[in-house]
Amino acid sequence: MAKLYVTSILAAAARNAKLDKNMCMTEAKIEESIMNKTALARTWDALTRMTSLAVLFAPSAILFPVGYLSENVNEMGWAYTVYALEKAGPTFIKLAQWASTRSDIFGEKAVSKLSKLRDQTSPHKWKQTELLLRSQFGEDWEKVFEFGTEPIGSGCIAQVYCAKLKQAIGILPAGTKLAVKVQHPGLWKKVSVDFYIMEKIGHILEGIPALGLNYLSISSSIQTFKGSMIPQLNFKAELDNLTTFRTNFGGDAHIRFPMGIEALSTETILTESYCVGTNILEFQATMAEKRLLAKLGLEMVMKMIFLHDFVHGDLHPGNILVDRIEAGSDNSHDSWWSVITGEKGGLVLNVIDCGLVVKMGLKEHENLVKILGSFIKREGYAAGKLMIDYNNQQEKGIRNPARSDLDEELFCRGIERICIDDHDNNFLEKVGDYLADICYLACKHRVKLEAKFINAALACEIMEGIACSLYPDMEVQSIALPMVFKAEVMMDSGARCHDVLV
Repeated sequence: MAKLYVTSILAAAARNAKLDKNMCMTEAKIEESIMNKTALARTWDALTRMTSLAVLFAPSAILFPVGYLSENVNEMGWAYTVYALEKAGPTFIKLAQWASTRSDIFGEKAVSKLSKLRDQTSPHKWKQTELLLRSQFGEDWEKVFEFGTEPIGSGCIAQVYCAKLKQAIGILPAGTKLAVKVQHPGLWKKVSVDFYIMEKIGHILEGIPALGLNYLSISSSIQTFKGSMIPQLNFKAELDNLTTFRTNFGGDAHIRFPMGIEALSTETILTESYCVGTNILEFQATMAEKRLLAKLGLEMVMKMIFLHDFVHGDLHPGNILVDRIEAGSDNSHDSWWSVITGEKGGLVLNVIDCGLVVKMGLKEHENLVKILGSFIKREGYAAGKLMIDYNNQQEKGIRNPARSDLDEELFCRGIERICIDDHDNNFLEKVGDYLADICYLACKHRVKLEAKFINAALACEIMEGIACSLYPDMEVQSIALPMVFKAEVMMDSGARCHDVLV
């Protein structure tokens, strides 16, 4: 077990080094586009952007209050707001996509309206796609691809086309069906200015002591959001993500990810194997199959969080496609895939859109496993103590002078009380409720929360919501606990191996 853990650490370190390199290159490009300007020019860009956003969202500010008096006006308000969010650009669409997973905060109606932005954003014109293909692959790109000019899907970063190879590329024969992801034009400036504004506002809010918002890690959360979104602007990073996910789940016959085609991918175009399937919540299945799908989905996310430290950051139902493969024959369109991988019959989860990932690093991951594990095992006081210890580590061993011993004790007792009061439920089944209470305690007792803990907890909640929609009686605890115990054993074995080597 120790050897396996150390090997996995070394492999992950190599993959992370490549991912970090891509991210640094993209972040440098973002920073260059805004920081190479004078302070006056940056201020002007920020004010111009804020003014345009204020004008864009002004009708929403008017329509929603009036909407309390009229359902028709309320519907108009939602329709316009969805339109405005789309026009505001990728940063706001991503925020709306996140909000569309948080019915506990925004309500079912908001989630229903905002969910349209998950994969139904307006596409750019074919001429713009053609220009990009020509700039990336040269004038002879049509000798390589056979393209349909209508996209099969459009998101905030890119739109996707179905294509076929006209000539063999590597192991892929001519006629192979592919998915080609083409980046929308003009993203860079909007994203650069948006994050510049968000970072400034975050620092200002945290600098107002009366608000007590410093303990919610607003700036850290913005940096986490930025760190997860920036790689999506460089499709080379998503290509590496696909490789990592396929390595992590290489031995699982029921979970698969598209195969990225490096020879046909650039920073702005991603070519990958075409995955067929049906939205996991729309797939026609027996009750036994729904239970299996719920179990497979939960196990997949638990492995990502507790064992791999590499979590898909956008696991809404539209990104999990179910395909039924019959034993002895392959009814999927990408038949070459089954020949290469030797897939067996049964249900397969095809997980797509892997540009957004959450990863922590060795020490942070160990702390996350311990904290989430304590919550799952209902050890509230231990979870609170671990959160405080981790906060102190992040502050280089210096405790926040505004936080007393009594604050720390009350915080731990408060976390313990949350677990006791919710004795009929499990952390993974009520993540939204837990997080709201934890955030309140963090502000009250001046304990700074780690943004990645919140993100990982939300990933659990999203998949748990999908699983419960498929099979309401699913016992999440029975799936989560073995993963926690396995992660703890692997970390303990790895630590002992490290001590021996040192």
